[in-house]
Amino acid sequence: MIYMTLFETITEFVGIEAPSLMEIIFVSCAVLGGILFFIMMLLMMVGDVLGGVTDAIGLDIDAGGGAFEILSVQGLSVAVMMFGLTGMFGLSATGSDVVAVLAGGVGAAAGMYGMGKMMYGINQLQADGTVNYNDAIGQRGQVYSRIKPNATGEIQVPVDGTLKTLLARAQDKAMLIPSGEFIRVVDVIGSTMIVKPLDDGPSEE
Repeated sequence: MIYMTLFETITEFVGIEAPSLMEIIFVSCAVLGGILFFIMMLLMMVGDVLGGVTDAIGLDIDAGGGAFEILSVQGLSVAVMMFGLTGMFGLSATGSDVVAVLAGGVGAAAGMYGMGKMMYGINQLQADGTVNYNDAIGQRGQVYSRIKPNATGEIQVPVDGTLKTLLARAQDKAMLIPSGEFIRVVDVIGSTMIVKPLDDGPSEE
């Protein structure tokens, strides 16, 4: 009922009286993507813990020199929303379904990339100089952005009672630790956590 009301409101706002199939698809994407994006952002504002839980279910892709979330829940919701919005704009401007779909694809890709950069910036702000990184030693956490062999990734681990997203390397430099894997911090070098999978033997005290 609420969805239909929002759908009718948006179609009336953009001047659509008898929507075609493509217009229905675009409007539906804009509404559903916008609702999901709003919910995810609301959860992030509640606190680091809730925000970390929602982010942890995303997939990670490395871009450029740093790892950041592109295929996260937030990224996908923005992609769906932007596909709908830019698709509607393209359809109303040109009347061509092909152009509208292409415009929607470009908008979705740009939205995901922009959200990924924003999430990366937020994560960097979390890892500031006030963190006592040594408190993370011995803590259990989860890989946020996969740790490649002889390279850094990101983990989420409790530090000083707050879930933090920190840079991490595998204790075994030849090991690949995928996103979602549970780990334990065994050492700290500067601001980089040295970790190993939880099932990789007992922790080193």
